[in-house]
Amino acid sequence: MSNDPLLVVVFLRGGADGLNLISPTADVDYIAARPESMRVLRKGDTPGHTMPDMAADVDFRFHPQARGLSELYDAGELAVIHASGLTDGTRSHFDAEAKMERAAVSGAAGGWLGRWFANRQTDAILPLLAVGSAPDSLRGARDVAVAENLEDLIMAQGHDLAPILHQRLLQGFGQHPLIGAPIQRLVQLSSTLQSRIMDHDGEVKDYTPSVDYPELDLAGGFKTIARAIKLDLGMRVATVDFHGWDTHEDQAGSFGNQVDALSASLQAFWRDLGNEAERVNVVVMSEFGRRLRANTSGGTDHGYGNAMMVLGAGIKGGQMLGAWPGLANDALDDRADLAITTDYRHILAAVMRQHMQADNIADLFPDFAPEPMSLYA
Repeated sequence: MSNDPLLVVVFLRGGADGLNLISPTADVDYIAARPESMRVLRKGDTPGHTMPDMAADVDFRFHPQARGLSELYDAGELAVIHASGLTDGTRSHFDAEAKMERAAVSGAAGGWLGRWFANRQTDAILPLLAVGSAPDSLRGARDVAVAENLEDLIMAQGHDLAPILHQRLLQGFGQHPLIGAPIQRLVQLSSTLQSRIMDHDGEVKDYTPSVDYPELDLAGGFKTIARAIKLDLGMRVATVDFHGWDTHEDQAGSFGNQVDALSASLQAFWRDLGNEAERVNVVVMSEFGRRLRANTSGGTDHGYGNAMMVLGAGIKGGQMLGAWPGLANDALDDRADLAITTDYRHILAAVMRQHMQADNIADLFPDFAPEPMSLYA
């Protein structure tokens, strides 16, 4: 099995409310800004999950439906970096996602992960996997496989003529000066997966995880990544998007379901990896947070500061890292939003440098000098 470090990037599309996911429950400004139904509570039938308070004496807690995240945190496997995000702020989903995934102010091409991989030499069968759709962070990288399930990457899946198709593609295009190399890699991936996950009758073998996953689309994506890791296909980066975090209305009803899905799916994935988890880090991020104050529709509008999470080997888990600015009116950004004290690129740079052993940090984050961050033990 490969020992190369591996990164999974989970992007919460829609602007997840970090103040509702990981909440300063005793903060008087937080309490004044939101009705009880939109706050994490310390008492009652569904109090939040307690966590050691590393930033301020305001009793930070995970959302009641974030049990899995809380357990990973308590086990020392998950770190939280609150008040983090995109310092060149915008309240546009499209613009914020584009800025965050490009991670470049100048005209640098591609996304930050694409720039990391662009000049790397690899003979891996499946170095990059995007579950569902390829994010802009991978733009510019070659060999990105996009699929919900691994069997989707097999050409003529289950058909007796698949070997002939592979052969004809290689004969016809395998030596083409422009598309020859991609065709060769495509055929190699298809034939390898066919031999490893399909039986002699052309049926896809069942994947038997070591834990039960929840019956959710997000969990299915994580299961696909876990299976690819265990198949030893040389994967270095996997991405998965989780939509549905744009909670302008009825946040009390929808947000908990989102948190439950994220928490249960991520914990199942992590436990399913077994010993393979020793070479994996997971980054959870979103394009921006939400405003401190609730709106008149029982929701929150687009904000700035948010919480990022890093899960995995070697990190300072069970801690809240970074500086907490507080929620007093004069501490807020534009007197409305949680202020950002940690640029998200500091976090990504620490992960790429210390976990992924990247030696081209200046290419990943041009026009930016990441500060050393105490994210790893």
